Amino acid sequence: MYHPRLYGAFYEMGLRYGKLLYEKANFVLPEINQQKREFGLESYRELKAFYPEVIDEITGFAEGIRDRPENVGAFLLSLGVFETSGQCSVFAFKNEDSVIFGRNYDMLFDFKKFTEGSLIAPKDKYAYISQSDVFIGRSDGINEKGLSIAMSFVNGTRIQPGIGFHFMVRKVLEDCGTVQEAINVLQSATVATANNFLIADCTGEIAVVESAPQGSVVRRLGASDRHVHITNQFITLEMKSFDRGGVTWSKSAERYQGLGNRLASVGNMDLEKAKEILSDKCVCLNLRKERFGTIWSVVANLSELKIERAETKPSPTNYKPETRLDWWLKKRDG
Repeated sequence: MYHPRLYGAFYEMGLRYGKLLYEKANFVLPEINQQKREFGLESYRELKAFYPEVIDEITGFAEGIRDRPENVGAFLLSLGVFETSGQCSVFAFKNEDSVIFGRNYDMLFDFKKFTEGSLIAPKDKYAYISQSDVFIGRSDGINEKGLSIAMSFVNGTRIQPGIGFHFMVRKVLEDCGTVQEAINVLQSATVATANNFLIADCTGEIAVVESAPQGSVVRRLGASDRHVHITNQFITLEMKSFDRGGVTWSKSAERYQGLGNRLASVGNMDLEKAKEILSDKCVCLNLRKERFGTIWSVVANLSELKIERAETKPSPTNYKPETRLDWWLKKRDG
């Protein structure tokens, strides 16, 4: 897993990282077919309206790798649309005095070589720690306000040119300090695909946005509930008709049930229990035949901004502290 530290103006962050990849790793943008390119270019136009600041970063990155911004944008915004996407498990648990977040990212093992655990601190935005398997876009993260977000793929019935989950997650982390602010952002976008987004903040607010091109529904933590979780299907009746299914191979229903059972048995959640749950064989995927499984796992105490990450298949003992957000906040504010 790469560990970039990116901060400053958006263009500068993109240029710095693009140059680094070009000079140190001989990075060249992967080619995409005409269908993906046309879809990506239409989506790129949507992104310009949804989050114009990140266009500056894409422009800088393109200069750094000696390519065109439109090519970078088309590539990024066609990802996760036409091919296998992540089959993930995510939860948030509300204690009396803390909120614990946990996430397994399940993907093809070949994607391990592209994974990033990044500190990102754009100028005039919130700083955050995030994970991804592609440059610029994000799959999950925790920001300085104690807000976390993670996505999971749903096999929807429709795709359309729009904002991919990588940029939905990123805009939330950079602009939002509360769950309600995140919901407002997620529901304002023209989305490309179907996904679940689990959001939690340090005050104890937890929600899931079930999102598809046809619409979205918010599933909130009930008055007597203490936890919410997602895998790879819609749960609400309003959204089930937009879910094609076909994810039995990734044991989505079994993971959802197993994760729910484990969470229901916990009286008080801490990071150690979160690690145990995410490492359990009923939650952690390891499909050797498909060469598919958990390629990173993250746990966090949102109330303390304490973050730990396993950069491969998780076990209770292979998580390491992620301290760069604390380092950055002390550097910035000190």
